[in-house]
Amino acid sequence: MTLQKNARALSLILALPLLAQPVLAGDAASLLKEGKFILDFRYRLEDVDQAGLAQDAHAQTARARTGFQTGKINGFSLLAEAETIAHISSAFNDGLNGKTRRPLVADPEGMELNRLQVDYTGIAKTAVTLGRQRLNLDNQRFIGAVGFRQNEQTLDALKITTQAIDKLDLTYVYVAQVNRVFGHKSPQGEFEGDSHLFNAGLTLSPAAKVTGYAYLLDLEEQPILSTATYGGRVADKYTLDKITLAYAAEYAHQTDYQSNPRDISLDYAGLELTATYGGLSFGGGYESLEGDGGRGFATPLATLHKFQGYADVFLTTPANGINDAYGRIGYETKLATGPITGLSAALWYHDFEAERIDRSYGSEIDVEAAVKLGPKVTVSAKYADYDGDGAFPDRRKFWLAFEYSY
Repeated sequence: MTLQKNARALSLILALPLLAQPVLAGDAASLLKEGKFILDFRYRLEDVDQAGLAQDAHAQTARARTGFQTGKINGFSLLAEAETIAHISSAFNDGLNGKTRRPLVADPEGMELNRLQVDYTGIAKTAVTLGRQRLNLDNQRFIGAVGFRQNEQTLDALKITTQAIDKLDLTYVYVAQVNRVFGHKSPQGEFEGDSHLFNAGLTLSPAAKVTGYAYLLDLEEQPILSTATYGGRVADKYTLDKITLAYAAEYAHQTDYQSNPRDISLDYAGLELTATYGGLSFGGGYESLEGDGGRGFATPLATLHKFQGYADVFLTTPANGINDAYGRIGYETKLATGPITGLSAALWYHDFEAERIDRSYGSEIDVEAAVKLGPKVTVSAKYADYDGDGAFPDRRKFWLAFEYSY
């Protein structure tokens, strides 16, 4: 990449020492005493059996994040976090090793600066963050950190949030660079550009919130993904005796933006309903992402693993769009005594169809379970079984993970 292309991201990073001066000039003992260490470790086994590929994927990877967040001096604080990803076994395609006869498991080896940011909270009800940071907006359908992958997605950005107006949360983010899960060594690892994210959330009651947003993505490496998305979301819940009913509804319209070579006009719609009784929950929903026959509704900065099945078949919306009708049964409980402090499990079913034409895109069953061992340790397992019905290759995936967070 040229220096000119990196100039936006570099300017944000180079500004950090100037903003960090109030922190570094403060009392070192106070900074350390009021600060906190960051330690996050995850081991994961991921097996993938995908039709059409000669061999299966058998991936064992480990990720460690270490860092420190200082205390506050004059409203300023500093956070620095490094990340290391190692392969314990390498019988899989990580996107860089050329093992294309095996399925993709997008967890490449490497060491990276995961986060480096200065935070300022010296203005009442307002926070400013400059530097490399993680960002999750709303339910992460459009903007998320992709926490499932070993290398999360971060942004080189300036973020301003304020609650200066009662019950109204306002967020603006200028993004110079997107650091994607594929790692900085990958040709797909970074998106440069001048992107602007606007998000406004109005809290109507403790459970009810209405959100409006505009996400203007300028992605120079993938101009076909440069889009302007305008939308709104409403969510609320009600308690009837011992049953809690919750719903969320969302609509967005997407057009081409900046250097996108196509004329795009696509819609997104989603509706989800959930009923909870004690630890049991029952829910379902419907998502529709429109396609025009050439491109589908794009969500390149989303936490995509959360949506349309854990098998990750539809990380890119098909050209004819996709409709996803899904149901979920879940259970979650906390335990007061013993080494096990929490249990959770869920079963999902997805039925996929093309949005623009009459064609099945198959179905998927997902199963997940997690056990919490105290406040810092989680052991989890997941299984995804996708039947493509001839439209996309069948695949089965299994994950087993151990996580420690300090």
